[in-house]
Amino acid sequence: MSALSTVLTLVMHATVLLVFWVPWTWQLLALAAGSYLLRMWAITAGYHRYFSHRAFKTSRAFQLVLGVLGTTAMQNGPLWWSSWHRRHHRYSDTARDAHSPVQRGFWHAHIGWFLDGSHDHPSLANVRDLARYPELRFLDRHKWLPLIAYAGAMYWLAGFPGLVWGFFVSTIACLQVTMCINSLAHVWGSRRFDTPDDSRNNALLALLTLGEGWHNNHHHDMNSARQGLRWWELDVTYASLWLLEKLGVIWELRRPSERGPLRRRAARLPEGAPAPDGTSL
Repeated sequence: MSALSTVLTLVMHATVLLVFWVPWTWQLLALAAGSYLLRMWAITAGYHRYFSHRAFKTSRAFQLVLGVLGTTAMQNGPLWWSSWHRRHHRYSDTARDAHSPVQRGFWHAHIGWFLDGSHDHPSLANVRDLARYPELRFLDRHKWLPLIAYAGAMYWLAGFPGLVWGFFVSTIACLQVTMCINSLAHVWGSRRFDTPDDSRNNALLALLTLGEGWHNNHHHDMNSARQGLRWWELDVTYASLWLLEKLGVIWELRRPSERGPLRRRAARLPEGAPAPDGTSL
């Protein structure tokens, strides 16, 4: 993240204080909640399960919709996000993991790595499957355009109060909760599977992230679109993807593997090498 981007991110956090001057109403709270849920879904369904893990297939048009919506969440473009996430799985909780609380502590894993400027320009060798689309490269280069457009939409809907609650508050809430998966989901919760990292299942995080909190399940079988494996493990994102598959918007939705995941220490693979299932990780 450039110095300018870092400053703007910090300013965005400060704008949340405007809630003390812009009183809430039920309509504004509904706008904030809807804005949060839309963009959290875009991160979980789009940036994570589609772009990072290719857990389903879809059309190029809907791929672009997922990319644009994800970019409005102020978490950089889909190539940047996916590249770092694939590295996270390759080197999870080792010295080469960019955001491991086991290695560098909670705050670095939560947001320090995102702000320190050293992770701005990752090699895109591990996302060649995505980088071949010029529209996705455009989103990465011009990541602020969808964000500004989204802010404008919130202002158009409800004026300055809509900007505060529907954009500033919901954007920072979405960012902070997403970052909790990097930090808290590797130190707080239960472990169903003996994975090589410290990933954990956490019901509260799963509720807040539409299913991402079943993080140990995910690290056990990372290419599955379904992360809540038990009937009581709420996974709203997977339910929405199941519906989209029924409607024909997406297809080849990956379910948990009956063979079990391919267990290997990904750090032993060379950078940019394809994983055994053909996805570059």
